[in-house]
Amino acid sequence: MFGKLIYGQYSLKETFWKFGVLGIAFCALITRCFKAFLSQHLHGISLGDYYMHYFSPLKMDNMMLFLTIGYFVFAFVLCAYSIMVIFGVWRSAAEYDKSVWMRHIAKIMILVLVYGGLSFGL
Repeated sequence: MFGKLIYGQYSLKETFWKFGVLGIAFCALITRCFKAFLSQHLHGISLGDYYMHYFSPLKMDNMMLFLTIGYFVFAFVLCAYSIMVIFGVWRSAAEYDKSVWMRHIAKIMILVLVYGGLSFGL
């Protein structure tokens, strides 16, 4: 499935809407949930300050360890999935022959969508 996505073997409509919009929104939402739960346990300390100054994996309770691992795993999944979707939309837009405008609009919109998903999730 992901191989077909990367090589642009799905239609442009399916790649953009199903994998692009829904997939990135789903990954960003899960990442955002882990970030929100993690922020509640930090009691006002920002995530950057926590990981730079206070983070000690050996002294953490189990919930903080679970939330930390979940946040980093889903942040990585969001970034990797976004790259795969960009390649997929770019390649299926190259094969799209119905409208030149739709090719370019899909390329621009997927970049905007990935930026929005990354800024929302991370």
